[in-house]
Amino acid sequence: MRLLIILGLLISPLALANVCFDTYRLSNYERAVEPGVLVAASGTAPAHCVVRGVINRAIRFEVRLPVEGWNGRFLMMGTGGSSGYIADTTQDLHRGYAISSTDTGHVGSDVDFATQPEAALDYAFRAVHLAALTSKDVIQQYYGRDIRYSYYEGCSNGGRQGLIEATRYPEDFDGIVAGAPVFQIMNEFMLWSLHVNRAQMAHPLSDVHLQLLDRASSAACDALDGVVDGVINDPRQCTLEHFDPADLVCQTGQADDTCLTEEQLQTVMAHYEGVVDAQGNVLSPGLLPGAEGAGDWKMWALPGNQIPTTGETIETSLNAIVSDMLKVWVYQDPAYDHNDFDIYADRGDLARASAVLDVNSADLRKLRARGGKVLMYQGWNDYPLRPQRAINYLHAVESSIGDERKTRDFFQLFMVPGMLHCGGGPGAWDVDYLEPLVNWVEKGVRPEKLTGSRPDGKFTRTHCPYPQIAQFSEGDPDQAASYRCSN
Repeated sequence: MRLLIILGLLISPLALANVCFDTYRLSNYERAVEPGVLVAASGTAPAHCVVRGVINRAIRFEVRLPVEGWNGRFLMMGTGGSSGYIADTTQDLHRGYAISSTDTGHVGSDVDFATQPEAALDYAFRAVHLAALTSKDVIQQYYGRDIRYSYYEGCSNGGRQGLIEATRYPEDFDGIVAGAPVFQIMNEFMLWSLHVNRAQMAHPLSDVHLQLLDRASSAACDALDGVVDGVINDPRQCTLEHFDPADLVCQTGQADDTCLTEEQLQTVMAHYEGVVDAQGNVLSPGLLPGAEGAGDWKMWALPGNQIPTTGETIETSLNAIVSDMLKVWVYQDPAYDHNDFDIYADRGDLARASAVLDVNSADLRKLRARGGKVLMYQGWNDYPLRPQRAINYLHAVESSIGDERKTRDFFQLFMVPGMLHCGGGPGAWDVDYLEPLVNWVEKGVRPEKLTGSRPDGKFTRTHCPYPQIAQFSEGDPDQAASYRCSN
């Protein structure tokens, strides 16, 4: 019977339309599935069937299924920020994937949805899991055969969603790309946003000062790796010995837009030093030097910028919006003023929200036992999610597995020089993470290096699995082939 259906798809447009339309039959008391609609080929997207629906009355999902050339794989795309939208489900259709995404149960970027307990849990962890299960049903109903492999890809909150899946629902996906995961929203990200937002409000920096910092850090540290390309290859090497922001403090008669006041230096150092308690414990790591003027710092700390996922212009700053999450996620009080929160004394109040939202486990043994893989990546110059936290998570995974080598067999972290949050910046940040993951899962070929490029085509670079760093070897410094991975 399945063979007849498949043959019908190949020869009969009417049968093709009926199979797409009939996905509504998957509706039940838990979910409502729309009749599918055939979409003609356009641009790089081939002809496909698009199926939309709602799970548990609120969790919207969308699945796109290529009419021809399905590769037997399911790919789910994560969503950034507060979610509230469906990610692009067309970008890998031409590669043969059946692709889905979910808005996680609410619409729009406003975090007030979290005042509703079920909506909060859906965003935190349940919606992606349920949408993955439903998407698999739709795909297998449409094609009349089983999915061979299931993959997930997301960055920022999407990266968090991926690690939530890896730890709480390890059976959902065979491979996960987790980019710059905000896996500690409450216990780390919230503290950072509060800390630097308060510093900025007390002694504001402008974009002029960010450009000043950018020029100074680049002049001091760009050439440390032997290649002058606008990228600090390993910003951990850009120590105070090379780059000290105190050197930028204004001298007598110097114009304010060419230097920092003593008070502005305090704001700068609040960013570089991070959040440290009285005992010297790092609660939230600080920025590493480089790419200060490339956009991340400005977008998160200064008012009047756009939310990347929605394009919405905001009057305050993204750090202020994150700080306001205390109102709904922690205190359930719309009148709560985040300036009343004591970063050190009130941390215990975050416990319940952290249990819901945060990736509070690095135990990936169940995922590893079933052959699952995680490819995690992070930009060295990510402002909201500084790179040290990703490295710390890798070490936590190693501790849970008990062996560094065994960890590398299923979990790889790639640190990308000159990359901001999820993309952008002066580095070669345009990278295909999915194909290397597929080869790792299906062929056992562990990714020993990745190739990144700049959208402007200026240069390409080799990116190495941490703790290795790409070093220039010989040849053309603008070509990735001229770089080797070394410890």
